[in-house]
Amino acid sequence: MMAGGLFNTTVSGTGTVALCTVGHPVVLDCSQQPTYVDVQACVAWSANLVPNVVSSMNVKSMLRGGSGEAFQYAFHGPGFVVVQPSEWAPVTQGSSGGGSGGIIGDLFS
Repeated sequence: MMAGGLFNTTVSGTGTVALCTVGHPVVLDCSQQPTYVDVQACVAWSANLVPNVVSSMNVKSMLRGGSGEAFQYAFHGPGFVVVQPSEWAPVTQGSSGGGSGGIIGDLFS
C-alpha cells in the first residue's frame, strides 16, 4: 500500500465526468454479493459504497499462486464498481526508444 498510492477523489454536483481506462471498462453489480477488486484496476464506484481494503495474501494463496494481489477493495451493497481490464504500466527508462534525456528529456523529444 505504501508504494501503491491508494487515494480517491469525490466528485459531486451537476455536469459530466470523463473516465479514462486501459481497455473497455467493466461495470460490476455489488448488490447481490461482496465484490473484490484489484486496487490498481478500480476506476470508480457508486457514492453509497464504501471500499474496505482487505489483504488477500496468506500461506494458502502463496502455495497455490493466488491472485497475485496483496490488497484488494471489498464492496458490498446497492451500487456498482467500474474496473479496467488491464493495469497501466509506466514507461521505463530506455523503453521509449529515445535518447537518454530521462523524464524531462523525453518531454522535449
